[in-house]
Amino acid sequence: MSKRSADHWNEDPKGITRESTGSPSRDRNLFGADVVRSADSECRSFTGHSVLMVSGDGLVVEVLQAPDHCDDTVSEALIGIPVDELWPGDVAERLLIQVRRAIRTRQVSSTEYTTNNESSHHDFVFIPQGRDRALLVSRDISERKTAFSRIEKLAYRDDTTKLPNRQYLIEELERCISILKLKEGRAAVLCLDVISADGQNSSSNSRLHDAIFVELASRLTHELRGANADGVDDYERYTVAARIEYSQFGVILPVINSGSDAEGVAKRLIEILQQPVRTPSHDARMRVRIGIALFPQDGVDAGTLFSNAIAAMDDARNSAASPYKLHSGTVRLRALQRRDLELELRTALDNDEFDVEYLPVVAADSRKVISVEALLRWPKNVFGPQSIQKVISIAENTGLILPIGDWVLQKGCEAIVRWRANGWTNPRLSVNLSVQEFSRSDLAARILEALGKHSIDPRCLDVEITEYTLFRDAMKGYSMCSELKALGIGIIVDDYGTGACSLAHVARSPVDAIKIDNSFVANAMADISDRAACAAITAMARSLNMKIIAEGVETKAQADMLVEQGCHALQGFFICKPTSSDGVQQFVAKEVAT
Repeated sequence: MSKRSADHWNEDPKGITRESTGSPSRDRNLFGADVVRSADSECRSFTGHSVLMVSGDGLVVEVLQAPDHCDDTVSEALIGIPVDELWPGDVAERLLIQVRRAIRTRQVSSTEYTTNNESSHHDFVFIPQGRDRALLVSRDISERKTAFSRIEKLAYRDDTTKLPNRQYLIEELERCISILKLKEGRAAVLCLDVISADGQNSSSNSRLHDAIFVELASRLTHELRGANADGVDDYERYTVAARIEYSQFGVILPVINSGSDAEGVAKRLIEILQQPVRTPSHDARMRVRIGIALFPQDGVDAGTLFSNAIAAMDDARNSAASPYKLHSGTVRLRALQRRDLELELRTALDNDEFDVEYLPVVAADSRKVISVEALLRWPKNVFGPQSIQKVISIAENTGLILPIGDWVLQKGCEAIVRWRANGWTNPRLSVNLSVQEFSRSDLAARILEALGKHSIDPRCLDVEITEYTLFRDAMKGYSMCSELKALGIGIIVDDYGTGACSLAHVARSPVDAIKIDNSFVANAMADISDRAACAAITAMARSLNMKIIAEGVETKAQADMLVEQGCHALQGFFICKPTSSDGVQQFVAKEVAT
């Protein structure tokens, strides 16, 4: 298969399967049984392996292979039949689109179709043949799918509760962690131990024990948002609940802000699971103990994280103080006093323990790098890979955001010097300014001083501010924005669409560019309102003669949609992940080479 074709089908690996909205009726089978019956009453469905030659206008022009149960009479009767009489309308429409695409592009492609009740699975291949024809190859893969499903259930499902098992939980945790590492997210693993609290030993009666755990499993999945939801790839939208041992459950919380979120879930689960379970002989009462491990504090791989959750569960079982326990490694940040925290930050700054990574911004049309955003990275021995927003808040509260901001600008200037020395003639840097930095009366002078030390033209620098910061400057007549603008420094409003700045403030400001907040971009393909918000922000910026940058672009589909809407520039993991200054140089060199 060609690369273009493979990329197309990778966008929707199940092809038309999920877009099919109706199941075949009893009067008309999946492949147009009424047409087939008119030729041969014994041929009750046009399923199985078949090969049809289809014209660009959707007619069957030749039957190269009919299913085994159909005779020659049926094959002859199919000649000249429109595709929409052989398949349900929505399926036929999609298949005809792919036939025409194969004819037009001369590319081979494939997809799968599954009936709504999953009783039939078919694989389709589209092969261009001649100027106006394509082969439509249909293969019945129902047995293969059924066998695979049976094997998968045996490998990953608990027969009693129908929940996933321990192996499934750990594999899902590995996948979740790989996503969270890229997004610098936080997650939690909960391990739940459930035993009888009323002296009734249900484990000695396997049937009673099974009945109790079926009920507990039902409560668990009902209480957790989107637990074990099918067909969901966004790890922020569902949790995983599994039965990991005979009397134990495991839970993955894929997105949390802090350990307090996980504690809140643990309390809810304890409350719901400890309610009496009605059995034929009595109301069984269970005692629940929960261990919690947090990513990344308690482990950055699935094995370590799961083991630490088990260890915390054991602590909870042996403790009378609390029915749940956080792993001991989670208390470091919370235990730090403010003065100790400030000392840690100052020491890290003095010892040059911070780091800067860079995220390229590329032109939407040419995909050439037009600027690079500097991203501060915190010393992991103090905080671990904490949320950047959370640590910035801590730095602002201690007043250290000002010298840290100066340090980032200094490192960015040094990077520009290295890039120039290595042949990049026009590097452009953007730095984020907190509201405290932007409020400094000597901000412009300090920026000029840093640039002057490295002989850098102010026109090579952009500053990124929030809507709230712009709003505050608007109340002062855009004094700071105007001062920076007069020096040639570009001004970008970051995360636009989520703040407090009105359209009037933006229109009157000396802002050069607007960044669409990544929350709109992330959901634009699934949510029509977010897609409309992207289009509205883009149209507004263009009408005000401002550049529009889309941040958080993670897929080709998002990039294509944003380009179509008129975005000038793109930024995100689809383009390039945050990297070192050397990594940026290599990325630029690769673009030049191509």
